[in-house]
Amino acid sequence: MKVPPSIPPSLSRAAKRLNQDGPNLEYFLTRARVISLYREIQRSLKSVKDPRDRKELHDWARADFEHYRHEKNPDKIKSLISQGKHQFHALQTNLSLSSGVATKNGKK
Repeated sequence: MKVPPSIPPSLSRAAKRLNQDGPNLEYFLTRARVISLYREIQRSLKSVKDPRDRKELHDWARADFEHYRHEKNPDKIKSLISQGKHQFHALQTNLSLSSGVATKNGKK
């Protein structure tokens, strides 16, 4: 009967890390969606002409993201993303109506 070769210490450490409860694929996909939404909001604020208004909107968006930064519940995070998208579309509509800037869809 052959004895299996011993597992190198580096591989056993890696295997232990994989068995721990760490970030999974869903975590990284959700994180990417959050970052994408934040960047989209920040890009849209470039169309605001008044620097004080732009700063106020930037600070408002930043505060909301910071408030929920450490949220761990995946369902709550998905709900927050949905709310954020809804608020972002409302913001886009208001910005386009107030400044006459075309939205992403090409509508005014």
